[in-house]
Amino acid sequence: MVVPGRYCVTYLLLGADSVVVVDVGSVTDHDRIFAALEWLGRPRAQIRCVMPTHLHMDHVIGIDSLARRLGVPIVLGHVAYQAITEGRTLRFPRGLHLLRAVPTYVMQGAPAGALADWRVGLEFGFPWSKNRFRAPLVPCLETDTSVLGLPGWTVMHTPGHADDAICLHHAEARFLVAGDTVRNFSGGEWNPLGCDRGDYDRTKDRLRRLEVETIFPGHGPVLQGADLVNRLRTLPRFAP
Repeated sequence: MVVPGRYCVTYLLLGADSVVVVDVGSVTDHDRIFAALEWLGRPRAQIRCVMPTHLHMDHVIGIDSLARRLGVPIVLGHVAYQAITEGRTLRFPRGLHLLRAVPTYVMQGAPAGALADWRVGLEFGFPWSKNRFRAPLVPCLETDTSVLGLPGWTVMHTPGHADDAICLHHAEARFLVAGDTVRNFSGGEWNPLGCDRGDYDRTKDRLRRLEVETIFPGHGPVLQGADLVNRLRTLPRFAP
């Protein structure tokens, strides 16, 4: 289920009796998530974990507080887990790439930072942040065939936009939860904001081999159609 948030889109992945929450950009998104669960007729107790697609502020500011509020773990891709538990350095976009974030923020509607986010925001998702999560942390490897109670969902390490970026793929349903690897501001495009072009090219090649008919991007509306990954646009080099 799609839950539009303050800074990014949150997704609820649904199992028979379990729910995984993917990306929570703001503390103020909690009530939206609970309202969506109520609409679905799902109790909060079905939430098994909260999972960021990468450790950028607009996807993680609300995660730790939600996980602690629910008493569930935070599940991380293996690179994000290493960054937090072993001190692995994560690169962020720099120079002209970083300047792209300014018009991109405007394209998102230039959401104002909520007071609740300012209280915790600098702790998570910025280049200087320590990401000191207080909820329990659990690594999720590509070899895992189930994302905490959701058979069919697999984790893919997809660096490029971020070193720790992951996508979640459901082969039977042909779903791809893409985080910021894909966005939809211009009809469906690869994200021009990145930290490593070589990694991103390899990620694109890998994703193009998948059969995907629905992409859930980190920003913008859901994309649907046949041969969808191969139809994603590559924007001009310095486009926002």
